[in-house]
Amino acid sequence: MDKKKEFVHSFIIGFALFSVFFGAGNLIFPPAIGVASGTKWMPAIAGLTFSAIILPILTVIAIGHMDGRMEKLCRPVAPWFSGVYLIFFILFAGCLGVPRQGGTAIETGLFGLFPQFGGSKIALFIGLLIYFGLVFYLVFNPSKIVERVGKILTPFLLIILVGIVIVSIVKPIGTPGDTGITNAFTNSLLTGYQTGDVVVGIVVAAMFVSSIKDYGYKDKKSMDRITLKAAVVAFFGLLIVYGGLLYLGATGMDYFSADTDQTALLIGLVKMLVGNVGSGALSVAVFLACLTTSTGIISSIATMTQTLTKGKIKYQYMVIFGCSVGILIGTIGVSSIIKISFPTFFLLYPVAIILTLLGVFEKYVPNHGSWKGATLMAALIGIYDMLKALSDMGVNIHLGFLENLYGMLPLANYGMAWIFPSIVGFIVGTVIIKAKGLESYPMFKE
Repeated sequence: MDKKKEFVHSFIIGFALFSVFFGAGNLIFPPAIGVASGTKWMPAIAGLTFSAIILPILTVIAIGHMDGRMEKLCRPVAPWFSGVYLIFFILFAGCLGVPRQGGTAIETGLFGLFPQFGGSKIALFIGLLIYFGLVFYLVFNPSKIVERVGKILTPFLLIILVGIVIVSIVKPIGTPGDTGITNAFTNSLLTGYQTGDVVVGIVVAAMFVSSIKDYGYKDKKSMDRITLKAAVVAFFGLLIVYGGLLYLGATGMDYFSADTDQTALLIGLVKMLVGNVGSGALSVAVFLACLTTSTGIISSIATMTQTLTKGKIKYQYMVIFGCSVGILIGTIGVSSIIKISFPTFFLLYPVAIILTLLGVFEKYVPNHGSWKGATLMAALIGIYDMLKALSDMGVNIHLGFLENLYGMLPLANYGMAWIFPSIVGFIVGTVIIKAKGLESYPMFKE
């Protein structure tokens, strides 16, 4: 294929990939991390890069190795596992993530432009109707989603955000200071988990693989090449924006405390940096960030549901369902949605990371027992992490001796307790299947 066209396609798909991963949650987290990190903003960027940039992008490569099919990635675990994963995705991403994006788009985006409507439940409801009307339009014709997002919405969003980042570097509002934090990397890493982008990526990655094929890249070699180029575009786009916003937070630590509301912190920092005009531009950026992410999530939910139910639940019905739920739940407010959804990411993230890594390195995975063992142990750690998060929030859950066992796991203090048990599960599962002589079982059996 013509190199010029390949270059253009790489940027279109890369920008679309950037936009779907860069949701409203991502927009408000980096400045808060920066305020908490101060002079240790560089280790903080490293932590966020790993959990919120590298891992999400790897989901596209993993799904690409599975012919663009999420269910194929899940099949070595069990034939029913993809259905279970999709149900969890719909419940926690579709019924909590999307409404949060819609609420954020209105509360910090639309109300940022028209503050006189802030606090009004009626205005919030009307705003959500407008927002999900736009989402409905974008997702109703799936063949045009990536093109619309990549060519129109993302460049505008990126220009606004990069402009804010450049000003924060050239004309900073202050100087990063010592906040006394001793775990900047870990704090940032765990905050990156809260974006949920690895969980989302496993489902929405199929859209990008399909778009790559639609552009004429059919063979594995050309698909891998265009995927890698698009991933590089998305990586640097995310790194520039995340790093810049995090640094902006670090420079504003003298003006805002670490416990400042994350949305108020971002708006306050930008207003100090570039005034009301910049704040207005930020409101537009927030709205677009939410819109593009909701577009990708709802489209993927609708597509996967139609596939798994063999057409019994139509794409259009799921789009209507997703938008309706977004409107209804979005009316309870962003802060309430965040509080409800927070523990769910601890449940889903370890499993999502393991599936991603297994998909990326599927050539080197010995057998389906490796898949089963690693995923099972990641799921068990995820359940514990969720229960612990609920307990920390005040829910009456007694974990007893499990707390001591958990604390003994390597890397538990760094938010990565799932790694060692998953490795053990990988090894044990591999050995069991070898001992039973079941290695001939095709991992990706139709």
